Amino acid sequence: MKLKPVLTLGLALSGLALAAPQRYEMQSYVNIGGKVQPAFAWCDARDAVVALTTPQSGQATLAVWEKGRGHLLPPNTFPATVGDPDPGAGQIYYPLTWKNGAATVKGFLHTSNIENVQDPAYRMTHINEFRLSDLEHSCRYVPQAAFMGATNKRTVIVWDNGKTATYATRNFDGTPGVYVTGGQKRQQAEATVYEFKTEDGYTYQLKIAPQEYSGNAELSVLRQGQVIQTEPFLAYSISLPAKGQP
Repeated sequence: MKLKPVLTLGLALSGLALAAPQRYEMQSYVNIGGKVQPAFAWCDARDAVVALTTPQSGQATLAVWEKGRGHLLPPNTFPATVGDPDPGAGQIYYPLTWKNGAATVKGFLHTSNIENVQDPAYRMTHINEFRLSDLEHSCRYVPQAAFMGATNKRTVIVWDNGKTATYATRNFDGTPGVYVTGGQKRQQAEATVYEFKTEDGYTYQLKIAPQEYSGNAELSVLRQGQVIQTEPFLAYSISLPAKGQP
């Protein structure tokens, strides 16, 4: 017995309605003194890059790279205590305390419990701000980025629609950044690799290793196939399709 066209169409639409939306897993890392560690959160703010390592029994490292003239200054690092989260009305606040000399300093990390990767509408979790004593560091947020990271000289953003990728930079010296479309991704066991080529012979290449292969990430610039510049990422987040999805 053949199904009528209307019934066949109805079954097809039903299958689409039941199909689960694509979900993502976001992982963040920070490189402090050459040691790459999982990051609980990091922030590209106007005057600094701030990062907090993943707490162990409430203890973490807080790192602050102030932005100098076109580049980041050496980081200031502090052993910090991360308090219990205080959620409410779409927000989550994590109290922070640390020592600066003999003084105990207080602050907080402010994130969102709505704009995060638990919702398929977002590839990146929104880190709103770090408040460090009386300094407010509001964070750059790109909800649909597949990658965002900070080198010593610039912020790098990658969008990936599953077919092609787009690359953009925001330079710390105020000069115009780069914007390149038509990039490609290669998923390897030891790294995720993005490549973006320009018509004038430049290639921008990102290599992001998973934690079991060091967690290092770096940006390389090539000219006619020759590497002319390499910049390691000091902090970054990568958002990849969640494992185990149909």
